[in-house]
Amino acid sequence: MKYDVIVVGAGPAGSTAGRQCALKGLKTLILEKEKLPRYKPCGGGVTPRAISLLDFKIKRELIERECYGVRLHYGRYEIEIRKPYRLTILTSRDKFDMYLTEKAIDADAELKDSERVRSLDLTKDGVDVKTDKNTYKTAAVIGADGVNSTVSRYVREKFKPRELALALEAEIPIDVDDDIKDSDVVRAYFGSTPRGYGWVFPKKEHISVGIAGALSGFKNPRDILINFLRMLNLDTNVRYHTHLIPFGGYDRVTYSDRILLVGDAAGFVDPIFGEGISYAINSGKIATNVMVDAHETDDFSKKKLAEYDWICRNAFGKYLKDALDISLLIHKHPGIFVKVIANNRSLLDKALEIPAGRIDYGEFKRWFLIRIPYYCVRSIFL
Repeated sequence: MKYDVIVVGAGPAGSTAGRQCALKGLKTLILEKEKLPRYKPCGGGVTPRAISLLDFKIKRELIERECYGVRLHYGRYEIEIRKPYRLTILTSRDKFDMYLTEKAIDADAELKDSERVRSLDLTKDGVDVKTDKNTYKTAAVIGADGVNSTVSRYVREKFKPRELALALEAEIPIDVDDDIKDSDVVRAYFGSTPRGYGWVFPKKEHISVGIAGALSGFKNPRDILINFLRMLNLDTNVRYHTHLIPFGGYDRVTYSDRILLVGDAAGFVDPIFGEGISYAINSGKIATNVMVDAHETDDFSKKKLAEYDWICRNAFGKYLKDALDISLLIHKHPGIFVKVIANNRSLLDKALEIPAGRIDYGEFKRWFLIRIPYYCVRSIFL
């Protein structure tokens, strides 16, 4: 049996691509290496921007907490901003991802989980996808298999260490702290990790606590996590998970003959907030449209699929570059950055409109550049 498209990976990017491909008439197979549902180390924040990209509603029982505020910590500074609208919903990724996968199956995408892709064999007529159980034939492949993508080997070199963050995360029961337990605020702690932060996300039955920092400069991450938990008066004898996150905004190749990369596999992650679900969903939808067009023209060449890269750059790639520039500036001078925010709360208030989907980084950048002189002078005198 030959498929029109095989999607490798059943995260938000893969499930979205699988659903959209099936809805548009392509015979679609989704391959997932893990048995579903599977645990996914992640804070579980799903932004309004991400939700707006879905063509269906999120089930109420998937929402473990709705958050309307952010509290930033840096040294002696503590800054909290609240919004009258929802900034994010917090979910458990095993349940959220499974729901997206079920939506793909409902659209007639076929799923085979517990099946790891080992290699691809590109031929004149298509691609042979070899797993640890079988070989499948397809016209094209969408690589949605995450930061350690197997599919990406046929498209580009591995991510460089400077392009990656290392994250450590633990889940802790919510009977630890009444303030955290009843909170509708996500907390971020800066200063202890390179180009990263620590976080506390409240859920229904536990809190997600973790740290993330640039892989190339992250020394003794386990010790930093333990000290972070101790600072929060939390149990340090906890099981934690580690995973890598690509910083978005770097120039990367995302396409080749008969292959497109989406989501984390393509490096589409916000380098400031670490949010990747909205970019995963968006890139999955864009990849679908390009693949449908490739089938209609019977052209799966690299030249043809370059259209995917162009559309992604215009849809969000240039904003990821802006975010990367801002991120590098923030973490080069974190003390100055936090002092400016502490004395000019409108800056953070405006920045939170980005994950809420009300503005993009380009709009924020233009808004910020006009106000830099005022913010700097005000911070000096205050």
